[in-house]
Amino acid sequence: MQKTTGFFLILVLIMSAITACDNEISVAANWEEVVIVYGTLNPEQAKNYVRIQRAYLDESIAALSFSNTQDSLYYDSLDVKIEEYTNGKLTNVFTLSKVNGNDIGMPKDSGIFYSENNFLYELSDPIKASISVIDYDYKLIVRNPKTGHVCTGITRSLGNPEVSDPINDIYSNIAVNVQKDHTILFRYQEGKWVRSYSFVMDMRIEEYNINNPSVKIEKIVRWNMLTDLRTINLQGFNINKTNTQSANFFYSLAGALDVNPNVRRRLIDFDVKVYGISDDFNTYISVNKPSIGIVQKKPEYTNMTNALGLFTSRHIKTFKNQTFNATTLAQINLSDITKYHGFIE
Repeated sequence: MQKTTGFFLILVLIMSAITACDNEISVAANWEEVVIVYGTLNPEQAKNYVRIQRAYLDESIAALSFSNTQDSLYYDSLDVKIEEYTNGKLTNVFTLSKVNGNDIGMPKDSGIFYSENNFLYELSDPIKASISVIDYDYKLIVRNPKTGHVCTGITRSLGNPEVSDPINDIYSNIAVNVQKDHTILFRYQEGKWVRSYSFVMDMRIEEYNINNPSVKIEKIVRWNMLTDLRTINLQGFNINKTNTQSANFFYSLAGALDVNPNVRRRLIDFDVKVYGISDDFNTYISVNKPSIGIVQKKPEYTNMTNALGLFTSRHIKTFKNQTFNATTLAQINLSDITKYHGFIE
């Protein structure tokens, strides 16, 4: 009996101690400056841009209450520079200027976050592509003059791919066919430091309604020809070969265009873009792919120091305004997938 009484006395003391404690839980940590950086340098672009924002959190007010406030996302002023290293030696220092993307054809999507302005940091100096014996590294340095906080990121520029089939700098020979299992061969030499490639065709198509033929509309239809082709290694200069199914060309058209007996369409021309991305860019995409398992939480991936985000490289080679193969229209009208979509000469 004494043992039982003693047990209950101990239990009462423990419960009293627990209930006497402060039961308020702080969900917000002590304030810490967190910079968010996203930038991909492309030597094929005349200008490159880096997005730099801030993370925010308040102990007493919901985060969404600040989401539409400019000061919650953007810094008043930052010193932003990029250092260029040639085979490890500092050869240039560039100062980035603050611009409004909404004014230069790069608007920010509207939504729950502030979008009246879209502040970016512009690098107007050219980026050099790495070549056989020369590597170019670019180091981003962001400094907050008010707090002294400094964050950095570094990336190596990517080399140029040499595409030989089915398109190159001299001619295009992309010939689709309705025959079952027909494929198109792609052959290319990998660029230096590229981890994966994707090939995309953007087709320009003119359409009009036969009841109002003077009003013509131009549409862009995208065909993802090849996606996430892993390179043989990062050293580049390897010859890679792969095939894609012709059927996907017809499915891309049918998926983007409706069947309407009053609509007529014409093929205009197309662009092919070859997207090469770096190893860390490829890792970032892989980490952030949709989860198909029970565990939905994703690990954070960043290659920045004293910041979160991604500062990396890509190389986009573009073959612009290419002419469709002479047999393309006939194949569209032969295919069971697209023959009712009103394509004419």
